[in-house]
Amino acid sequence: MKITLKDCQSIDVHAHPYSANNQPYTPDEYVKKLSLAVIPNQIPQNYLWTKNQPYPGSNMWVQILLKRLANYFSCKPTLEEVVEHRNAKASDFKGFTRELFQEANITGIVADFGYPQPPLLKEDYADLSGVRLWEVFRIEPVMVRLSEENLSFGEFKEKYRAELSDALKKDCIVGLKSIIAYRSGLEISPMNESQASQEYEEFKKNTRAGVKSLRDYCLHIAMEECTYVEKVMHIHTGIGDGEVILPKASPSFLLDLLRDKKYQDTKVHLVHGGYPWVEEAAFIVSILPNVYMDISLQNPFVGHGVERTLSQVFELAPFDKVMYGSDAFTVPEMNWIGVHLFKECFEKVLNGWVKANYMNAETAQAIGEMVLYRNFENVYRKHL
Repeated sequence: MKITLKDCQSIDVHAHPYSANNQPYTPDEYVKKLSLAVIPNQIPQNYLWTKNQPYPGSNMWVQILLKRLANYFSCKPTLEEVVEHRNAKASDFKGFTRELFQEANITGIVADFGYPQPPLLKEDYADLSGVRLWEVFRIEPVMVRLSEENLSFGEFKEKYRAELSDALKKDCIVGLKSIIAYRSGLEISPMNESQASQEYEEFKKNTRAGVKSLRDYCLHIAMEECTYVEKVMHIHTGIGDGEVILPKASPSFLLDLLRDKKYQDTKVHLVHGGYPWVEEAAFIVSILPNVYMDISLQNPFVGHGVERTLSQVFELAPFDKVMYGSDAFTVPEMNWIGVHLFKECFEKVLNGWVKANYMNAETAQAIGEMVLYRNFENVYRKHL
């Protein structure tokens, strides 16, 4: 029996909404939509092109997507032809999106509406995708908005906690989300209200300031609120766009926070599985009962490396602690290739385990289904 995940449904536990492009993309625009970079690639005027070379600045994941899309559209695997066919299909953007989601058997998404800003409407994205949506509520936009209301620190902290509490009362919201790794890093200090108060005035002047004590304080409040209602705290770990505080982005910096006795029953979801520190994330989920990780961003954006990272994760991570994700954020092709690349790579890993006599085929098949959707159902079962 050969392991196949082709017909298995998938629930994407981390992705972002998007809307249709008003005008067809040029090839340049399309490639930039696929990039994780904050600053679009600038091609020097004297750049020397070579015949058949990939688009300047593009990497392996873009190449894989273009080749798979060429197969899907039955066209030549050139950027120009793929974009031409894509634009024709996407003239009915809702139809194109739903077609891709159905072909990949995506049945649900846990969406972070904190990006893009201003936030898109959940109802619009639900209608666009045609799949079931759950939402994580990002804490940083709340902090920014309240800082602009000229509140005292006491008023700020009370209104901030109240907004998080109110959000978590909604059935559609399964947890909170923090991108503190982009602002001050993941080395979280104990709650210190005095220091947080001192940094508040600086934050009011510059909401991108590090103000580590204030940000740590607000993350603690978010953890507390998730704990009270038994919902999940999502924390960005590992790489992202160019703003991330990379030296402090490893999930290992979260250990003191995660080991705090008052959070021993708090479910925490390590978004992006700490890539490239996947072994550290895998170790953390292996030793802390209520901490989980996903395979997003590293899938699909590391391209052929998805197979390697999957193998690395399961050197330590329990099979029921890892969930599928994509981090798709601009176009439905990201959601689509995320599923296909993940299944393709995971099939190779699973079949390798069977061939090596580590397990039988039935167990390997079950593991594939666990990661694609069953683990989500178990972790979030109270909110389905």
